[in-house]
Amino acid sequence: MMPRRSKRKGTAVKGHATKKSREDSDEDMEAEDSTEVMNPVSGSYRGEKEGVNYELRIDIDESSPGVVVLNVVSGDIVRVDGVFSFQSLTLRKDVADDVYTLSGQTVVYKGTEDNGNTAKFTIRVALGNNGVWAAHVHLEELRQGGHRHKLEYDCVKYSKYFRHVTVDVDYYGDELVLPEFDTHSCPDRPPDLPKRIITPFTPYEDVGVQMTLNRANSTQIEDPDPTNPWTLAELSTAMTFHQNINPNTWNIWVFLASAYRNPRVGGMMFDKKQRKGCAIFLDHVWHKDMKSNNPTLKAKATRKFIHTFVHEVGHVLNLPHPFDQNILNSTSFMNYDWRYNNRNSPGAYFRNFYYKFDDFETKFLRHGRQDFVKPGACSWAKQKRNTAMPADPDTDDRWAKRLQLKITPEKTTYKQMEVVSFVVQLKNVHKSVVYVDTRFDLSTDTVKFFLVSPNGTVVEVDPMEYEIGSTNMKLLFPSGSTEGPDRHSELIRILYGKGGFYFQEIGKYQLKAVYESGQFYVTSNLLEITIHPWTGNAGIPQRFFTEKMGDYITLGGPLESEYKECRALLDSLLASPQNKDWIGVLKVLTSENASKQARQMKLDKSHGKLGITSHDAANNDVLQSTKDTLKRLHASGAPGENMLYEEVTKLRARAYVNLGKVDEAQKEVEQLVYDLQSRKVKPFVIQNILDDWKVIKGEEAKAPKGLQDRVNEIVKWTKEDYNDDDEEDEESGLGHGECFSEFSPEHQRASRSCVQQIVNVAEDTNDISYTLEYADAMQKTGKYNFLLVHYALNVFITHHPLARRAGLRVSEITESSTMDQSTFAMVEHIGEPQEIWMDYWRNDADFTFHHEHWHLVYRGGGLQEFSGQKHIDRQGELFGYMHRQMLARYNAERQSWGLDVVKAYNYDEIEPLGCDVGEEFHSDPRNSYMKPRPPSQKWEGRYVERFRNWEFKLKEAIQNGQLTTELFDAVLENRDASDLDYNPRKGFANYWGHAIENTSGTFSNDYGGVHNYGHGVFGSIGQPERTRYISYMNDPATAVRDIIFFRWHTHVETLLDQLLSHDKYKTDLQLGTPSIILSSSDVYISKSNEPPKGFLDWSEKGKIWVNNKFDASTLTTTLGLPEKKFEWGKLRHDGYTYHIRLMRHPEKQYDRRKDLALTMRVFICPTKCVEQRQRWIEIDKFKYVLKRGQQYAVVSRKDTHSTVIRRREGEGAPTDDPEIDVPNILTVDGFCECGWPHNMLLPRGTAGGEDYSILVCVTDNTIDTGDKESIRSKCGSLSYCGARDKRYPDRRMMGYPLATKMMVDGKDVSVSEAARILDNMAMSSFKIQNKDIRYPQPEPEPEPEPEPEPVPDRNAIAWLSNKQVGQGEMSAFRSSKWSGRFRVLIDGDYIKTTNAFADVGYMELRFQGRGKDGEYTLANVTIAERIPNTLNVVDNDVTRPADVTFNKGEKITAVNPWKGVVSDPVKFVVQPGKDYFVTFTLDSPGCYTNGSNPRVSSWLIRDPKGYAQHELNWDDPAVKTDRYLASIYCLEQMKVNDE
Repeated sequence: MMPRRSKRKGTAVKGHATKKSREDSDEDMEAEDSTEVMNPVSGSYRGEKEGVNYELRIDIDESSPGVVVLNVVSGDIVRVDGVFSFQSLTLRKDVADDVYTLSGQTVVYKGTEDNGNTAKFTIRVALGNNGVWAAHVHLEELRQGGHRHKLEYDCVKYSKYFRHVTVDVDYYGDELVLPEFDTHSCPDRPPDLPKRIITPFTPYEDVGVQMTLNRANSTQIEDPDPTNPWTLAELSTAMTFHQNINPNTWNIWVFLASAYRNPRVGGMMFDKKQRKGCAIFLDHVWHKDMKSNNPTLKAKATRKFIHTFVHEVGHVLNLPHPFDQNILNSTSFMNYDWRYNNRNSPGAYFRNFYYKFDDFETKFLRHGRQDFVKPGACSWAKQKRNTAMPADPDTDDRWAKRLQLKITPEKTTYKQMEVVSFVVQLKNVHKSVVYVDTRFDLSTDTVKFFLVSPNGTVVEVDPMEYEIGSTNMKLLFPSGSTEGPDRHSELIRILYGKGGFYFQEIGKYQLKAVYESGQFYVTSNLLEITIHPWTGNAGIPQRFFTEKMGDYITLGGPLESEYKECRALLDSLLASPQNKDWIGVLKVLTSENASKQARQMKLDKSHGKLGITSHDAANNDVLQSTKDTLKRLHASGAPGENMLYEEVTKLRARAYVNLGKVDEAQKEVEQLVYDLQSRKVKPFVIQNILDDWKVIKGEEAKAPKGLQDRVNEIVKWTKEDYNDDDEEDEESGLGHGECFSEFSPEHQRASRSCVQQIVNVAEDTNDISYTLEYADAMQKTGKYNFLLVHYALNVFITHHPLARRAGLRVSEITESSTMDQSTFAMVEHIGEPQEIWMDYWRNDADFTFHHEHWHLVYRGGGLQEFSGQKHIDRQGELFGYMHRQMLARYNAERQSWGLDVVKAYNYDEIEPLGCDVGEEFHSDPRNSYMKPRPPSQKWEGRYVERFRNWEFKLKEAIQNGQLTTELFDAVLENRDASDLDYNPRKGFANYWGHAIENTSGTFSNDYGGVHNYGHGVFGSIGQPERTRYISYMNDPATAVRDIIFFRWHTHVETLLDQLLSHDKYKTDLQLGTPSIILSSSDVYISKSNEPPKGFLDWSEKGKIWVNNKFDASTLTTTLGLPEKKFEWGKLRHDGYTYHIRLMRHPEKQYDRRKDLALTMRVFICPTKCVEQRQRWIEIDKFKYVLKRGQQYAVVSRKDTHSTVIRRREGEGAPTDDPEIDVPNILTVDGFCECGWPHNMLLPRGTAGGEDYSILVCVTDNTIDTGDKESIRSKCGSLSYCGARDKRYPDRRMMGYPLATKMMVDGKDVSVSEAARILDNMAMSSFKIQNKDIRYPQPEPEPEPEPEPEPVPDRNAIAWLSNKQVGQGEMSAFRSSKWSGRFRVLIDGDYIKTTNAFADVGYMELRFQGRGKDGEYTLANVTIAERIPNTLNVVDNDVTRPADVTFNKGEKITAVNPWKGVVSDPVKFVVQPGKDYFVTFTLDSPGCYTNGSNPRVSSWLIRDPKGYAQHELNWDDPAVKTDRYLASIYCLEQMKVNDE
């Protein structure tokens, strides 16, 4: 029953008070809501009697709207001898005449004691005459011995809140800002989350805890060095000073600092034994965007700040983590978001987060015992929970089986006061890669340690700090993998924490560790150590085992004077030789603040605040105190001390650098590296040390490899065996053995979960490096199909702002080609034109990237993971237009060689050619899943029937004028952009493109998806069923390499053109035309930046151009050798400029009084094809403004300003004319990578010069854009890519005016007629001339020699590209530019399975090749047994060199420039089952024949100088060893015995 409203005059009661800002409100607490009397009974009551203070908390109705009612009463009795607290166990509520009677049972506890006395209580609550609730409490306590103690007292309600806390916030920066946050400002939220504005205090008010900001004591920290990260010692000292200034027991100190020593830490609870403060680091990646102008970034950073703030303050109020209570899936403030996400999925925490505490936390904050809740009153509640050693995981826990946690002690016996040190190692013992958090530091709670002391007590090691921060995820590879380490190890020391000195007692201890992160729960071995008594001065342990000494050691040696005695004691002990080892370790621990410019705190008593000065620390003291420790570690050689050795060396290196003695530091680091190498430490450890040393001496910031390099590494990674594994579930449902295809709608749907996870990680962390590592883990752990991950990462890079801000680009093949370019001199285009002559065009790396990237921008599955869009604006129309333009360019190129235009594919035909894009492509591991498309293939009948049925429905829709679906009917109507009510997104061309491509799935049930499924048929045709192989057409990155792509798209284009050429859909060219005149003489294109002479001459009298006759110019192109991998040539053009003269229409003089905003549309076409609309090539589209009063203008624009091309940074330059739109040439990220390659902007032309026409159409820009924005894209590549995050910036049909049939005065007109009739269109002529520079001049005939070797004719060359299209014959030779020191693996299993002998036999090898300059040279050939899992050989097995001879005895160098040679057999003795390395130096790169076993595991050192000796360590990081060679053809064949 709710209480009634008071009827007292002047005390009208409302359900809740108006929310007010709480600042400096000790007085406000008394006078709260002076104009309103609170109606709810619930809230805080207090009273006083005979020097005893009483607190009562009643929780039986809503204290504020929406506040959860717990039906609990609790209280505190504060006496001189302690605090006694109670909380109801049962509660009965009776109400009569506005009087509440509450009764039940409780337990009364004293302070933090575990045992209490049961009691009965009765509480009578009634409204007083002043309208305030008053309570009379009767408490009857049953004490030991049956004695009953009765207590009665009165108290009065004073607040609707249950607790009252003041908060002092010190801060660095210009001002103190506690941000407000709109709960709906982040899209990743629960769908039913209420919309409201919250602050960091709101969640506490929601549970009845009033947080009051004390601005008077919140001060700006004047830090002399704000960029210097804070240490634990500095923060703890600062808090101690603050406590001295503000002794209020319910006061919390929050420090908004810059950054912490560990950059991954975003917030921390720090103190000694009792917590009273916390810190939040504003420069952390979580919070740094709180001042961003980007609203999304700002909202996410603010949300994270509020979460961190509430979380850390919760710890100050003694709230534990939910997972410490075995509540693993909590979405409370007190959980870590990353921990929840690791157990569920990325981003899951905030998608299920309601900005609340859980029930336990709510009850604890309202009704917990005062000494449990009050800041600093007791040890953390966590200490009470662990009374037994942790249990081992279940034997059937498949996650626990993948990892092994091992703790290895430095030694097993210690003396009192020594630091107990041990190595914690987490090792992958599974066959697959695992992804783990490698933060082993005690403060992160990822690894916990439990002790059993000599008296049997179990204690969990509780550190002095707890941190909330970014995870440090790492891939652990299977044992023996060459990709990376299989383990992660860290040195952990335990001496002192919140539980005091953990090894103070004499006797035996047991130690066990638990690793818990995500799905992993792993326990370690049980470690036993013994502590022996101190044998020196008996008074030393008593002086050592003090709280102050514990603080001094744990805090890293703070500099304040109060610790002088601690420093003096350690220095005196260090003077004794027998103490140097263990005191040396302590000196390392206490030297943190001595190796940096540390802060020194002092109390500014005159102002009552903290002051900071910079202290030049005693670096020499660090060097002196650790000198003996370093010597011992250098001489020791004990593996267990390697980590300490590394730590001491780095500490000393920092001190040396601070003193300017870099050379001294360099010597010690080099000595460390040498010692660790001699101790067989793994190479990746050495590399990490060298990287850290670069950071210490300031050469470079420690960071992962360049972000773009990291992207390239991830998408180049391949899994050699990726068949489906029952143990590893592929989360998308695609399966590990499936080859992902972007053209498959089913695969697109499967990709969404993978893309979404990458997006969620980026949103959660705001950390692009972490996001990339997570994506890599997704493929290497087997979570997702690796090809799917490559695609998902590319989608993320293309569309996500975090990737764009980092400047990431979709990975492309930018390496120089490894093909021998001299071979191209023998592929001259002579005789009848052949399909292979177009190989350079189809295989241009920039062109293939264009097609791949376009499909990433205009993704078939839409952008639901980013913006919820099923597709981008006008995506269907743009699909048709982009591919139509591609065909126009392709056909122009074909005709320049004398080839016919491409023929549409017919379902009934047998395609004769097939396609093989070359050995260089297929020998690359990245393409191992791709196979050539075989010739003479035909579609299966089931496919033909299905596709013809779809096409029949499409043609029927044209006749009906309507696309019919289950969801809606799309009416196909033609309306011009001059009708401003026209919505081009609902235009017929857009719907038609969607239906044919199956872009969004809207039309798939009725019209299938001709385009996409057709790619799938060609991609699998000729491939064995149920295999993991596909062909080129299944992947946008390779599809255009196949000639069938263009035949298939010509087929698709016929479907599109049936609509666009229909009589229903014609373009009236007279609608919306501007008052502009231009003629054929007004359009001129040339290589010169300046127009031809007389072009600018204007007659002011006649208001006309003076000169109208200009000779046609010639543009030039070149066709050169390939520049990038997998290319077959490179087309380029010389720069050009077009000049366009514009004149206002003389009969429309009123137009002179206003600006004319014009859209300039520029096309070119082979002159012989000008009447074919589909053959025109768009080369530019831009806005130009003819200013008010301006009668005429000349527009000059360079090719590099084109809005068609993909733009690279630095390409192009601003125009001098401010009225011309010029693309933003510096924007190169993500979406902006889209566009046609600049090198292919012009078709090739012919050697003699091919006739071309240029067409300019000028339209009204206010109609084209709706007068809202320019005809331009931020990225420049408008015509093929639109504009990011905006509608397509041109309302007319794409390709206007050539998109459909054209009309003038209601009659059909041709292109040339329209240009002649209309004032706003003009066409003129020019030529394109090509120079093919791939072929060198013929060399003079060689002098006659005795028995000269025959020179092959052009029809018997070493290598032709005919294999691409199935024509001609292929020689066995392949091209290579490789040279260096090679090491090739001979697999022992192969020897074993092919041998007829039992124990020993021989192996024969032959070497072959064709030297680049006529000589083929091998040197230093050896065979030796391999050291398992390394790239090195057994030392005693290197005395087995072999001479390689040719022609039955000729020495190393063989001369045969064209034909190639094969060596004599080289015989070696081998044993079956053992692996061997054949090692040799190749000095002459050239073409090598395809051996009988070409695919082998091989390694290469590109610069063999000095590396020919057998002592070389091939695993040494300093040796640049490449393993990407999947094939090496120098080994012609291998014979074992006679098999």
